[in-house]
Amino acid sequence: MLLLFINIKIMKYTYYILLVLLIFSSCKEKSEKEPETEKTETTPDGESLKNYSSPDFQLRFEYPDNYKVIEDSLPGKAPVINVFRKNNPGEPPFVIHEDFGNAYISFLPRGYGVDGPSGVQKSLEEFGNPLPLSFEIDKQKSRVYLLNNGELWGLYLRFATPPETWSEYGGIFVRYKVRDFEARCKSSANKEIPMEECDPLGGDEILYFGKVEEKSKQEIDGIIKSLWFSRDNYDRKEISDLIKIELAVRGKTIESPLEIKGEARGNWFFEATAPVELLDGNFRSLGRSYIEVVGSNWMTEEFVAFKGSIDFKKPDTENGYLLLKNGNASGKPELDRILRIPVKF
Repeated sequence: MLLLFINIKIMKYTYYILLVLLIFSSCKEKSEKEPETEKTETTPDGESLKNYSSPDFQLRFEYPDNYKVIEDSLPGKAPVINVFRKNNPGEPPFVIHEDFGNAYISFLPRGYGVDGPSGVQKSLEEFGNPLPLSFEIDKQKSRVYLLNNGELWGLYLRFATPPETWSEYGGIFVRYKVRDFEARCKSSANKEIPMEECDPLGGDEILYFGKVEEKSKQEIDGIIKSLWFSRDNYDRKEISDLIKIELAVRGKTIESPLEIKGEARGNWFFEATAPVELLDGNFRSLGRSYIEVVGSNWMTEEFVAFKGSIDFKKPDTENGYLLLKNGNASGKPELDRILRIPVKF
């Protein structure tokens, strides 16, 4: 009798466990979905690109055919949008703690709610921003994650001001594929020790070794380059239809002070001025200044002349970038526009 009671009890618990697993599985299957509408375009190089749009999170970007996009949710119903290589190891959703053979981007409108990746890391203020973004970020809160050779394997981008539909904890995690990956631990006494004995909280340091795969890095950077945030009833023009530089500095050698002249539509400016910044080849800031409207009413959608200058100390790098940013008083990334021009020193 006792044996029969135990067997019934075991069967009962087994039933509940299977029921929970079935519910969990069906929930995940329902929550994970691919975008319903995708428009395919072909670049001048013959590459096929798809367009992704999320009205809920104001998100728009282009991605190549060998990538896939899914919309899903994390524990606590936190939304996540992944764009990833179709041959990625593991199962989506991909967040931050994934296999180093992965190449993906995670858009996390509510954040990710767990500890960040281990290993060597820096703020973007210290490291510089290597990505051609179309919006401003918080360089102190944003992080880069590094291999032992100094290569960047991941980034977590935080907004200077989040989009209207994102929380203050929201951000974008970018991960590049790493070949020949290996993790090692250096003790607080500066000796290598087995990973199972590693205690980062006790002063030990985790180091990551390997080589970032260049092809997937270029693909991920291409997606990021196309990324922008939409806004209802806002006509987003091509940047070439917003601002033009009079003196051709693209790819040219520049000296301090750099004189900047050109014309831009009046709504490029706020109170007749707009910021400019100069970066070295490692994406570190060499100086900030502004351009201002010359002898015109800036409150117009027509082109008006501008001028400005920026002083800088010649860096160790041969190349760099001049950034011309629109005067976005709101700080909202959906209204940010940035013209990035390569220069030489």
